[in-house]
Amino acid sequence: MKGQSENSGPVRALQQKLWERVNPIVGFSVTRYVLSIGIFVGVVVFGWISTRSLGVDLLPTVTIPVVSVNTTYSGASPESVDTQVTQVIESAVAQVTGVSSMSSTSSSGRSRVTLNFATGTDQNSAVNQVASLVASASRGLPSGAATPNVQSFNPNASAILEFGVTGGKASLDDVYDYAQNVLTPALQRVDGVANVSLSGGSQREVKVLLDADKLSAANLTPAQVSSAIAASNVNSSIGTITRGGDTLTYTTNSTLSSTTDIGNVLVDNARALRVSDLGEVQASSSTDSYTRVNGLPVVLVSIQQTSGSNAVSVVDNVRKAVAGTKLPANYSVTFSNDTTGPIRSAISSTTHELWVTALVVAVVTLLFLGRLNTALTVIAAIPISLAGAPILYSLLGFTFNQVSLLALIVAIGIVVDDSIVVAENVERYRALGYDRKEAVLRGASEVFSAVAAASLSLLAVLIPVSFISGIVGEYVRQFALGLSAAVLLSWLEALLFLTVRMAYTPDAHPLSWADFGRSFALAPARLRAGLLSVRTWGFWALALVLLGVLWGATHRPVLLLGVLLLPVLLGVLNAVWGVVFAFLEATTTTLSGLTGRVVDRVRDAYARSLDGALRFSPAVLLAAVAFLVLTGLVVGSRLNFTFTPSTDSGTLRANLRLPSGLSLSTTNELIARMENYFLSQKSVQTVQASVSGSGSNLNITLKPLDERESINTLTTTFQAALRNMYPDHTDVRANIFSGGGFRGMGTQQSLTLVSSNFDLLKARASRAVTTLEADPNVLSVSSGLDNSTTENRFVPSGTLLAGTGLTASSVASTLQSYASGSSAGNITLGGSTYPIQVSLDPADLRDEQSLLGLPVYSSTLSSNLTVGQLGSIVQATSPATISRNNRIYSLSLTYQPTTDTALSTTALNDRLVAELGTAGVTDNLVTVGSADSNSAFALGNQLGSIGLQSFALSLLLVYLVMGAQFNSFRYPLYLLLPVPFAVAGALWLVYLTGSSLDIFGVLGFLLLIGLSAKNAILYLEFVVEKMQELPFRDALLEASRLRFRPIVMTTLTVLVISLPLLLSHGSGSEFGKSLSIIIVGGISVSAVMTFYVVPAAFYLFEGRRARRQELEAQATYPVSAEWHPGD
Repeated sequence: MKGQSENSGPVRALQQKLWERVNPIVGFSVTRYVLSIGIFVGVVVFGWISTRSLGVDLLPTVTIPVVSVNTTYSGASPESVDTQVTQVIESAVAQVTGVSSMSSTSSSGRSRVTLNFATGTDQNSAVNQVASLVASASRGLPSGAATPNVQSFNPNASAILEFGVTGGKASLDDVYDYAQNVLTPALQRVDGVANVSLSGGSQREVKVLLDADKLSAANLTPAQVSSAIAASNVNSSIGTITRGGDTLTYTTNSTLSSTTDIGNVLVDNARALRVSDLGEVQASSSTDSYTRVNGLPVVLVSIQQTSGSNAVSVVDNVRKAVAGTKLPANYSVTFSNDTTGPIRSAISSTTHELWVTALVVAVVTLLFLGRLNTALTVIAAIPISLAGAPILYSLLGFTFNQVSLLALIVAIGIVVDDSIVVAENVERYRALGYDRKEAVLRGASEVFSAVAAASLSLLAVLIPVSFISGIVGEYVRQFALGLSAAVLLSWLEALLFLTVRMAYTPDAHPLSWADFGRSFALAPARLRAGLLSVRTWGFWALALVLLGVLWGATHRPVLLLGVLLLPVLLGVLNAVWGVVFAFLEATTTTLSGLTGRVVDRVRDAYARSLDGALRFSPAVLLAAVAFLVLTGLVVGSRLNFTFTPSTDSGTLRANLRLPSGLSLSTTNELIARMENYFLSQKSVQTVQASVSGSGSNLNITLKPLDERESINTLTTTFQAALRNMYPDHTDVRANIFSGGGFRGMGTQQSLTLVSSNFDLLKARASRAVTTLEADPNVLSVSSGLDNSTTENRFVPSGTLLAGTGLTASSVASTLQSYASGSSAGNITLGGSTYPIQVSLDPADLRDEQSLLGLPVYSSTLSSNLTVGQLGSIVQATSPATISRNNRIYSLSLTYQPTTDTALSTTALNDRLVAELGTAGVTDNLVTVGSADSNSAFALGNQLGSIGLQSFALSLLLVYLVMGAQFNSFRYPLYLLLPVPFAVAGALWLVYLTGSSLDIFGVLGFLLLIGLSAKNAILYLEFVVEKMQELPFRDALLEASRLRFRPIVMTTLTVLVISLPLLLSHGSGSEFGKSLSIIIVGGISVSAVMTFYVVPAAFYLFEGRRARRQELEAQATYPVSAEWHPGD
């Protein structure tokens, strides 16, 4: 006992000395390992649960508060709608606060005014404010205009799925009834479906066709007939009467239930004139549009999703609902426009890249760390650290999309850095002879501050960036927060859980190739051990679990006999695993040894070269500065910005630019010609055609990317074929565009011409289109005035109206009721509801003369006057749609750049603007308008300024974090020294590859701040420590030797995450290209600068101070000189 007591004193003293050097957090985690294990196991479990619950989308959902005001003015021309409705509404809502932009469209009989609000605006409040102002302004609208409808509008709420329904020999009217009465209710019950709309088939209604002569004889107008029918079709509540405690409800019910009932409606009680005395009542159908899928007439079903729902899940559920619906005989369904196809392909490609990246990082880790168990311990940090991101995504309502998944790919190379630094330092202590636990305590504590500083520098970049507002902020936020969660968890995991695994995981005996050979001889023994496992309680526990699983999954007793084979299976697995493990261990030992020897030789060569570089440190710094200056001169002015990269969406959109005055049947024949061409192409999967008076277009879905050429190649090929498709119609022009808009799914761009004079804008439209088409960098052009029509305008004469008591407005209303008719309510026939439309019989409107001969009753003269006695008809070209932007007339010119253009989006846009000016299209009366703040072009321009501001802010925050870590204002300058060189390296690679900077590239530049400074931290932190033990120059060289290996490892792990992104050619691979280019160029250069420029700068500027303090310390304390950093 006494001897034990005597020996325990020195042991306790040694233990106390060890614990004095151990970081308390590391010590706590190693001693309270059960708590550490429980915390991180819980994180992984919740991460897995969150992963399964997250939705899938292509890109982050961007919420833009939008309010629209829709007004119907039946029969009115676009010009009339513009002047009498749209401009009145615009003037009223101009007073609304918080509006970022206002746009409007006026088409035949319809007006829409759209207000875009700043992000963050309460949409309900905006709707109420707009509704109040519109209600006041509606009194100034024409009498024929309906009450304006104010509603919130989701610009992203387009159809996510469309399919055509055909019925064989059944008519489209029957198919429409089936789709409306059977399919639509079934689909509306599907979770996530917001709206189901139908198109195609005939427009069915009950028509009241009036005889012009009979109306004239009776001195009546169509409007009076319409009012009489509406007044006879009443179903309203009278009220309630209470009698003896009972409440009796009374209603008025005088509904029309047949065409005969309509014909019997009295129009003039005094003369007993009925509707049937003035004309004919008939149920009819008319075709005003055509819809086809793969050349077959269909009823098109369009599905819209609810806000926040998972598009992929909604489409899957809709497909299941359609498949589960028993269709009538000969009915079939063809899916023609599935917008989730590109989403699935892109997410699948990105997920594949994620797994490849994880595998490559694991191989690099194995090669450098050598010990299989140590390498596997470090590799385990990847899933543990990544688990934090899905948890955060779930809490914040994010989805798995290209941005959030890209954050996980980048995180793979970053999260292992902390574990590599800790594991490498622990292994260094193991090599010095320390036991496993003591090596963990010493090694992890020694690099604690370096790991903390490196992680905090990244978080200082990412977290502030997540607060950027607007659309750019919506994209950046998911990337920044997802990566922040992974980095924070990797920091904690490296210090709190990796240390536990390394401290308590038994060492595996290194196996050689001789051991691998002996593993075959040991296989029978391992097989026998597996067979004898039936004697253990663990075997029976496993057997019971398998029995429960098999019974619950199959309920087939026969399959339970398979459990009897469990001992054999365990024996075989035990024998095979022994051989496989020996092979892996031997391979790892061989390759790791080879890697170690190569790295050691390179490290020694580097140390010798650094020794020489320190002698010429001014020259090294001058060369570095020259590199920065050259970068600024050559590359700086050649950067191009775009918001998101164009991707191969697998969809195309084609349309026709038609001359005015073409009939619907002629238009249908022309579009069918183009439709047949695409159906004959092997690369095309489906063609969806829509033909109507307002426009005609094709939506073309291509086959999967691995079965066809790229969309850029196909666009060029198709456009060349379309140019020669209409030799008999030289004024018809076919255009094709890659689909999708700015959310990364198309390359089409647009210019907007604006003017206060619409006639002038209209006159220059064709010249503008011709000018753009003549540019060799432009493949196709479409204009907002492409679908103009020839219009016959009745112009009332003030002289002729004088003395009649009639006004231009009353004459226009009468003509509108004659030609376009008016609604007289609805009628229910056979269970379906149809509108009642009252108009003149088309037989009485054969030509212009018949219109001029129609009667207009003058109460002042108590007689009828003909229309020709009040004015004349002139011909004019009328646009299908009149657009205004911020209360100024606008003309949108959409163009598809050629696939081989060397110009960036910005450069091509500037070139086209200059060409429009040279051609006389633009001047002081017609100008190029500013792009919509939410357009791809405007957002691309914003990236430059937002990127610079974010970069400067991140640089400042990282400086402050490092200054606090080292308690010095000087040291952060050395740590941030690699950043400008990393930026320069990235810019050179962007320039040499001919790439443009998009939002993902900007994120890459921000990451370079933390990533490039990370290696400098690892180096300089050891320099400061070694300066307390060695002379200044020796400390620099020793730190370079000790930190060379971990810096190379962390650099390689970051670089390898870029390789799958850089080399991938799958759908959606374009999203990660610019980010990977930035990382490869930046990290490669910053690593070299960390090895040479940082030591040279530190030696040059800190050397004199260090030597002075060394001399002062030696004079004061000759035995033990010590230099204090940061003084």
